[in-house]
Amino acid sequence: MKVGKAQIYAARCGHAISDSLYDHYLEMMPSGIRSSIERYRRWQDRQATLFGKVLLLKALQQQFHDTGLRKFQSLELSDFGKPFIEGGPEFNISHSEDIVVLALTQHQGIGIDIEKIRPVDKDYFAGEIPEIISFYENHEADQANHLFFECWTKKEAVLKGFGKGLLVPLKDVVLTGDQAIIDNSIWFIRQVTIDEGYSCHIAAQMPLEQVTVECLDLMDGL
Repeated sequence: MKVGKAQIYAARCGHAISDSLYDHYLEMMPSGIRSSIERYRRWQDRQATLFGKVLLLKALQQQFHDTGLRKFQSLELSDFGKPFIEGGPEFNISHSEDIVVLALTQHQGIGIDIEKIRPVDKDYFAGEIPEIISFYENHEADQANHLFFECWTKKEAVLKGFGKGLLVPLKDVVLTGDQAIIDNSIWFIRQVTIDEGYSCHIAAQMPLEQVTVECLDLMDGL
C-alpha cells in the first residue's frame, strides 16, 4: 500500500492584530480571496480566515519557492465550494478559537479539523454523532468531552477531505480505529498534537508515514 507525508502549519490568532498588519496581510491576497475574507462580520472570523490563507501562501513559498506565489494566486473553488490548486498540492484549513491550522500534501485528498475542547450538550449533538450518548454514559464529563471532540474532529477531517461539504452528514462517516469509511471509500486518520486544550485530526486517502508540524508567528508579522 502506498504511503504519503503531510506538513501541518499552525498559528495563533487569539487577539486582534494591528490595522496596519491586517492590511499588509490582506494585500497579499488575490482580489477574490480578499473579498471573501471581508464578507465576515466578526473580526475573529476575518482574521482567522486571513491567517489560514497566509499560512497557505507561506507554505507554498517554502515548498515551491519561485512558483509558490503563482500557485497561491491560481486558487479555485470546486463545485462544492472547496478551495483547490490545479495540479496540486492538496491542502485544507481549519480554525477554532485562537488556533488556525493548515494541512498540505501531494497526490491525495486531505482534510484537517481542529476544535477547542469544551462542555457540550449531548442531546443537541446526538443526531449527528450517535456515539456521544455512550461517551457520557460510560465516562466522567471531562473525559467524555475529550472523546466527543476526538470523534468530531476525525469525522470532520474526513468530510473536509472528501470535499462534498454539508451534502454528507457526519453520521455517515463510519469510524473504525484509525480509519473511516464514507461512500464506500476508505480514509486514514492521524491525530495531530497542537495544544492540549484542542483536538485535531487529519484524514488522507492513503496512510501518512510522516506528519510534521511547524508553528508560525503571524501576530507580529513575518
